[in-house]
Amino acid sequence: MTAFAPRARADVELGAAAGATTYASTWRGDYGAGATLRAGVRFNHVFAVDFQTWESFATVNRRLNTGLSLGVTGYLPFRAAHPYARLFAIHQHEEGLVSAQNAPAGTLFGIGAGIRHRAGGGLSLGAEIPFGASRDKRFEWQVIADVTAMYFPDDSLGPHTYVGLNLGVGFDWLLR
Repeated sequence: MTAFAPRARADVELGAAAGATTYASTWRGDYGAGATLRAGVRFNHVFAVDFQTWESFATVNRRLNTGLSLGVTGYLPFRAAHPYARLFAIHQHEEGLVSAQNAPAGTLFGIGAGIRHRAGGGLSLGAEIPFGASRDKRFEWQVIADVTAMYFPDDSLGPHTYVGLNLGVGFDWLLR
């Protein structure tokens, strides 16, 4: 067997993370903060398909932003940290806080008066930093940090661009 022989099987990991998000948009004085969740499947420690969602409050128009994104992520599987780049498509609901107070269930499901639906794309650059693992190394806890930029082509419903920071805690579970 040579050093370049292929592996007998591919490693598959399930991963999830939860954390806080904060951002600024291209609208003057528009800042926001909220919570985010991400889950995905990673193959051979280097490529993942993942879903991320968030709920946040933004200052201009006192609005809630609900984001749903589907992405692909590439990792560098170093021992001390796992730097990554995530490219994603996004669907975001933006609505005034008063609309959300009048119909909270509508906010959750993206239906109701005052919800602006927007589609766009984005890029995240970040790292996972392991801080604990099971004895067999199949389960690993991580601190996760990234910088994210999102772009929406239509600025009639909201800002063109958001730039933010996400900080959280997550895990990877190696299925083998």
